[in-house]
Amino acid sequence: MAYQLTKAKIDDHVEKIGVIVRPAIELKLEEQHLFRFYQDLVEKLPKLFESLIKTPVDLQIRKKLIFPGKGEVDAITLGITQQGPVFMVPRKVSVFDDETSFGDIIDIALTCIDIFKKNFPHKSIRRVGHINEYIFNLGTENSVLFLAKRFTRLNIPPNGEIEIRVNSPTDDHNRIIQLRHAVKTSIRPNIQEIEDVKAYGLRVVVDFNNRDMSKELDDDDIRAIIQSSIQYNEKELLSFLNGYFEEE
Repeated sequence: MAYQLTKAKIDDHVEKIGVIVRPAIELKLEEQHLFRFYQDLVEKLPKLFESLIKTPVDLQIRKKLIFPGKGEVDAITLGITQQGPVFMVPRKVSVFDDETSFGDIIDIALTCIDIFKKNFPHKSIRRVGHINEYIFNLGTENSVLFLAKRFTRLNIPPNGEIEIRVNSPTDDHNRIIQLRHAVKTSIRPNIQEIEDVKAYGLRVVVDFNNRDMSKELDDDDIRAIIQSSIQYNEKELLSFLNGYFEEE
């Protein structure tokens, strides 16, 4: 029987809300707006946003996630480029085999976007994407061969590479799925730069967003996009990944 992907095989999961605005953000010219935006996010959602990091090309907010008795990880929870902000919510962290509890993504998205609009009243929200990044554990199932056999007719060797990008749009939404192989490795003791494969993985990125960018999106539009995306991820994604493709 062909290898079947299930929710239980998800090792890592990050949920994102990506926003495209018009006009574009001028990172160097709008530093005061960006800093106030950062301050308001930390004040309103301190469990998700903490420290600010600036580079010449973007701005990040990070949060130290603490897993009692296991350890901690420094996660990026916001990135801002010229296109707009991307809010990132870690849901499952494989290194600790643990899940977080940040709450409902729609509530988080509407709160963050409202804070953005307060600090950037001259910006128009034109696209909102609900993005889910998963890593499925394939165990000993080589992920290059898995992708090649399930989605193509290509004969690719186990040490080859393959990436797949599919957009299956509806009238209102883009439904973009990107697939690529991943591996968990460990370094052999006392042997430098030699790694052993512990397990194979499948990296799946689902970007669900509105197609029409001609008008500004309000809260109802944003809510509808995310709700449709949640439904797709819950009810259709696994069927696609397991080879049960839609028939027109």
